[in-house]
Amino acid sequence: MAVGLAKELRVSLGSRVWSPPVWALLLAFAGVLFFCRLGVWQLDRAVEKEVMIASYAAHASQPAMALPDLLQQKQIEDRRVHIDGHWDNSKLVLLENQMRGPQAGFHVYTAFVPLNSPQAILVNRGWVPVVADIQKLPSVPPAQATQISGSVAFPSNFFTVAEPDYSQQPLRVARLDMVSLARAVGTELYPFVLRLDAIEPDGFVREWTPAARIGMAPEKHRAYAFQWFSLALAVLVVLVLVNLRNKDDIEV
Repeated sequence: MAVGLAKELRVSLGSRVWSPPVWALLLAFAGVLFFCRLGVWQLDRAVEKEVMIASYAAHASQPAMALPDLLQQKQIEDRRVHIDGHWDNSKLVLLENQMRGPQAGFHVYTAFVPLNSPQAILVNRGWVPVVADIQKLPSVPPAQATQISGSVAFPSNFFTVAEPDYSQQPLRVARLDMVSLARAVGTELYPFVLRLDAIEPDGFVREWTPAARIGMAPEKHRAYAFQWFSLALAVLVVLVLVNLRNKDDIEV
């Protein structure tokens, strides 16, 4: 096998010969495939972000619907809804590591219980900064409204290594695991959360723009895709130039 990989492929190009060893061809081929795959993935992510932005824009201008009507819809993410009920301020969740520019903070979630519903909804009341002592949790005033409106969102399912202490009150978590949170607060929760409208009382800093939600913009994904494709092209250029020699320099 080692002898076979050491052999050279020879292609005559006028007065020059392109003669890369087989191992170099295989290595370059693997590199090109790898970089192209990353480029395609970035392009796919750009399309996904554009769909998210379009969905947000399409639903942001629509009037809020009642919760029973919302639950009849096939696609509910980004839909606006208004709900009558009451806050359960004893069920408070602080989502940590939430950045607003250079400032770290928390997203404050409080359970809201709709009228005649056996389930509660976790409502994102907005962002609050960390205090001087990062281990100290911010003080959160109780919410009081009996009707709220906002837009639907589904929690991110990204993985975290450490499990939070679900016995602490209020809960401080790095991600929203709705099943674990429902068990911890002792109330059945809807699988989605509600982003409280900016005009509603009982909230904090609320910036529910697409840019604040999607992280990296589609244009940046495309820029990264261009870089990956450029690296694939660079591998091919290096493969050609390094192995291109004059015929006179090659031993027969």
